[in-house]
Order: sequence, then structure tokens, then C-alpha cells
Amino acid sequence: MSDLLRALKSEWDRKQNGELARVPLYHQLYTILKDAILDGTIGYDARMPTEQQLVTTFDVSRITAKRAMDELAAENLIARFRGKGSHVTYRYKPQPVRAPLVAMLEDLIEMGKHSIIRVISIEKLVPPANVRKQLGMGERDTVHKVVRVLSNEQGEPYAHYVSWTAGVTKGFTKRKLESKARLDVLRDSGIRLARVDQVLSAKSATAKIAQELQVKPGEALLSVRRDSYNEAGVIVDILECLYNPKRYQFAMVLGVD
Repeated sequence: MSDLLRALKSEWDRKQNGELARVPLYHQLYTILKDAILDGTIGYDARMPTEQQLVTTFDVSRITAKRAMDELAAENLIARFRGKGSHVTYRYKPQPVRAPLVAMLEDLIEMGKHSIIRVISIEKLVPPANVRKQLGMGERDTVHKVVRVLSNEQGEPYAHYVSWTAGVTKGFTKRKLESKARLDVLRDSGIRLARVDQVLSAKSATAKIAQELQVKPGEALLSVRRDSYNEAGVIVDILECLYNPKRYQFAMVLGVD
């Protein structure tokens, strides 16, 4: 609790000369606590600081602390129990960042044009059960699995890609996949993407991947999974990407609106 209170007090001090300076003290305290709940800093079912802790930390009166907590309870962000303290009832859920698909695809195509692409393998096969389920395929349906490594113009490998694509009719050859952006190859095969869901995380490099990306086994890699949908809302492509973070960074610019 002491770490949480220090973090809240730091945020309080930072905002004292800004947007909180002209509002009543109870509302300042309420705003700091509410923001911490809404962004997940104080998670679901976590115990809130007591009124006395708020009084001591923020140097406010007991009435101010109580009113701030009452406001949170009135918005159903916390529940107050006599003898048990107050607990968070709000369930924080991260919201996906939405960005224009066209701009994203153009960036990926441009990146491909400035990369050296090496196709390790191309197979037409029945995918694993988890991929089959994701693509909504039967037990005997086949997809194209492609494994690639991308290097920068200096020949330094920075990305390892494994893709599973349904509905390929032509064009998935080693020559085309090494000479053209993969998204262009998809379009040549009549696959038009209308939506891409992207999840970023981190994974440790296996011995095989470490060798391909010139990192040490177990080293942290940036992991990106892209599920691509056609205009009918059906997933047609799953792409699992692993990046060497020393050679590749994923940058986003977010506006207030």
C-alpha cells in the first residue's frame, strides 16, 4: 500500500499546478483515485487506502477524504464495507488502439521493399488444431504455411515470420515471396484484407529462433500476432512475428482525439 500511496501522491503533486489547481480538494483527490482505478493501477477487488491514510498522505481533512471516497462509491467504482474497508468493483479492460488499416498495410509493404527476404519453407498442409479452429477449417482442410526471415539492407536479420493462410489460389512461390511484399502476393491471389487484429507481447528466443535472429537463446523478443480478416469478416491469415528488439522497434503516435 505504501508504494501505491507514493505513486498517487506523486501524481497529485504533478497535477497541482495544472488541471487540478482550480477545483475543490475533495474533487482533486477523487480524480486522482478515479484515474488510478480506471487505468488499472488499482485493480479489481483491490483494497483502497483508508480515509486516515488519505488524510496523512495528501494532507487533507477527514471530511475531504470521506467525500472523495463517497463519490467513488456513488459511481460504483468501489464498494464500502463497515469493518472491512473499501474495495474496487470496477473491472479494468485494456482497450485496443484503433488505427487506419490502409496506412498500416502501406507501412508493412514499404518495410518489405527495404528488407532482404529469405523463405525458409513453404508447405501446404493441415494446420494444428488451434490454427484450424481460428481459421474455422475442417480436420482435412489445408492452408499454406510459410516461414521467413527478414533482414535489413545491411543483411542483419531482424524478424522471423510464420504465416498460415487460407484460400491461396496462386503466387505462393519462393521466388515471389522473396521478391515481392507478402501483402502484394496475397492480393495477387485474390485475398483482400479488410481488418487486422494485432497483439503485442514478448517471448523468449528458442535455440532455433535465436540462431536465425542472431541473439542468445532465452533472450527476450518482441512478439506480434496479426489476425487478418477478409471483407466477409472471416479470418484468412494468421501471422506470428518475432523481432530482434535491437534491430526493430514498434512505434505508435497517439493523438488526444
